[in-house]
Amino acid sequence: MKEHNRKSRLVSALTAAVLAAGTTLAQQPAGGTVTTGEAPATNCGIVTACTSGLKVNFNPQVCGTITAPDGSKWAVPAAVTDGPAAVNIYNDCTGPGDNPKYREQLQTVVIDPDGVEITGYIFADNYYELWVNGKFVAKDGMGMTPFNSTAVRFKAKYPITYAFKAVDWETHPGLGLEYDAYSVGDGGFIARFSDGTVTGPDWKVETFYIAPLSDPSCVKTTNGRDSTACPSQKRQGGNKATCGLSDPQSCQALHFPVPDNWMAPNFNDSQWTTATIYKAEEVTGAPGYVQYADRFQPAQFIWTRNLLLDNLVLARYLVKPPPR
Repeated sequence: MKEHNRKSRLVSALTAAVLAAGTTLAQQPAGGTVTTGEAPATNCGIVTACTSGLKVNFNPQVCGTITAPDGSKWAVPAAVTDGPAAVNIYNDCTGPGDNPKYREQLQTVVIDPDGVEITGYIFADNYYELWVNGKFVAKDGMGMTPFNSTAVRFKAKYPITYAFKAVDWETHPGLGLEYDAYSVGDGGFIARFSDGTVTGPDWKVETFYIAPLSDPSCVKTTNGRDSTACPSQKRQGGNKATCGLSDPQSCQALHFPVPDNWMAPNFNDSQWTTATIYKAEEVTGAPGYVQYADRFQPAQFIWTRNLLLDNLVLARYLVKPPPR
């Protein structure tokens, strides 16, 4: 009888453990780590104040580090790479807006000495970093707002692997929320290069930081990371999430480790999804893009499947040697 009771207690304990594990797995999608609340913010941007004298909506680039219940630490919204900033085509924070001398200010980043020289035009909401053939080229000098547009120049040899880190920045690190209204920002970026490469639906993308979330189990991972089932609303005056309406500090975030070699030519991105295309008006009406839209044609704005909640997005594209 005692042995039977002992076995019954053991079975009950195992059942409870399995059910508890099932609950944890349901709340935390495979490979992801959940955090709750906001991280202390520190300035991590190049620009700490606008100097143009123009009336602009300046928000500094702030970063944080948040600790998960398992003790792991996560940079939010993303780690910033040390390196040079791209040349501004338009910036009404550090300049008068239009920069007609941007071509003269470009310096060639030599990746492959026997490569071809390529110029690129990039606009991101809010921030980007560019690698080519595994080497850092430049980053966006304006991490948050106002929005600028930029140009880069480099020399690289085919086949060329373009790799972008794109970030929908936040003013509340760890929450995926912006400003005093705790609104949900939206991402999106566009790029055109003089070798004919443009952003489009054949780029590969994946998200590594998803927020704000009321329940992380809404994120599916069976076909890439998909947060489209997670509630968020586009509204006049600011997009909203359920947790942001009730108690912003209760909002959760889902983090995935960024591979060290994600920008390398030999990185396997076969499990990433193809990019989702967005209309320009879905992403921005900023003069940094609108006034120079012709320089980006025929490129398209790209992101993951969720423009609102996917905050840290990596994107890759391989260009094979052009025909002789």
